[in-house]
Order: sequence, then structure tokens, then C-alpha cells
Amino acid sequence: MLIGDIPVRTPFPWQVLLDYYSHRLTPTFESVEGGRYQRLVGKRTVTVEYEARPSRLIVSATGRVNADETLAAASRLFDVEHDHELIHQHLHRSKPLKQRLANLPGMRPLGAWSPFELCIRTILGQQVTVAAAGTLMRRLVERCDSITPECVVAADVSNMGMPGKRAAALQSFAQALVDGRVDFSQSWAQVDAALQALPGFGPWTRSYLAIRLGRDRDAFPASDIGLIRAAKVETPAELLKLAEAWRPMRAYAAIYLWAVAP
Repeated sequence: MLIGDIPVRTPFPWQVLLDYYSHRLTPTFESVEGGRYQRLVGKRTVTVEYEARPSRLIVSATGRVNADETLAAASRLFDVEHDHELIHQHLHRSKPLKQRLANLPGMRPLGAWSPFELCIRTILGQQVTVAAAGTLMRRLVERCDSITPECVVAADVSNMGMPGKRAAALQSFAQALVDGRVDFSQSWAQVDAALQALPGFGPWTRSYLAIRLGRDRDAFPASDIGLIRAAKVETPAELLKLAEAWRPMRAYAAIYLWAVAP
């Protein structure tokens, strides 16, 4: 069943974005294969495909779903309004970024179908590899019928192969959503302040979420070792100094340093 199509600004490196996201999805509920993205919504499977001419996402489902919510989620996930020309104007003069921008025009921070799921995966991914985070996410899915705040609060998250403090942070965050202390419909300043009050949400984590959720295009986790190495500097202070020239687009500089080879 066709749900609708979504115009996409170009350049739009669809397959690269899919490949990047395939290592960061929610097992069981999301999959990437055959040049398409699929998402389980209730008992329905939503499929997102890309058509280059005209540039658009084509969204379909195996049954009835909320069309407005589904199209909004697909738009959010793939950042269809990404303005590469604006990003290029701000960043192309920088030595660490110039060739990366040329190598992959249109790269962007991918969003999330579910902001809650992204936060959960980000907590699970702290101080472990991307692959290890995927393993932990799969174990959580095995303990939950669905990745919702209520299910995570009720789940037995012991013996998942992570520190007890991280397991506690996971459920503390889920409880904060159940209680209404964290509300993603609020401004990012309000969300950021609410997250800061919870265990497991230090400066790096909140900056990363601001980037992935598309809430602050100048967010920049300067302590990230991957960014430090990619920029070929020695310390977070040096990186911050270098990144002053990237304002107010430091979030896009971060994704290019993380994901695109020079």
C-alpha cells in the first residue's frame, strides 16, 4: 500500500546512507537490504525506497498505518531537507573537511525513526564499539516486546553484558519519559537540561544526540577521540579551536569527520 512520496533535496547519497545506518539500526524492528529501508510499525512493515528522478522517497506499508506520522518519521530519519550547498559554503575551506566534502556531497547526520530508541542505543553504545552496541540492542529487544519506555522500565536488563550503572541509566531514562520529565516535543534547551539531570547523559552523549536528532546543527562533542584523530589534532582544546571556523555548522563537520574518508 503506497503511503506517499517525499521530495528530497540533492545530492542524496542513498546507498551510502543506508550502509552507514545498517550498522546502527534497531534489530528486529529495522532492516536495510536490497537498497531499501524497512521498519516494523505495530504489525505492519513500512518500506522506504529512493527514486532519483525526480528525487524522492517512496514510502509504502503492508497495511494501514498513520500516514502523517509515517511520512514525518521517514523525513526525519533521512533529513530530506538537508541543504548541502549551505553546508559546503561554511565548511569547504577547512583543510580536514575540503576533500571529504568533495568525496561525498550530501552526507548528513542520519536521524531516527524513534528518538527514544536512538537514546537507548546511545546509552548502550557508550565506551563500546558500534558492533558491540548492536549486540546489546539485540539483547534488549529480546527482553522487550517493543522498545517503548514502559517496556524498558519493566524489562530485566541484568546479565546483558554491560556495567550495572549503565543498566540503571537505561531504566532511569525510560522512567523519565514515562513520568514526563523528558519530552522530545519541547525545545532542545529543555530536553538537554532534562537529560543532563539523568545518569548516563554527559556532555558527549547529549551533543551526539543533538546531532543525530537534528536539534542543534552546531552541536560538537569535542572530546570524541574519533574527531580528534580525523582532524589530526592532539587534544579537545585544539579541536575546539579549529572548529571555531565551522560555526554554526559544527554538527555537519562532525559527521564528515566520523563517516567520510579524506
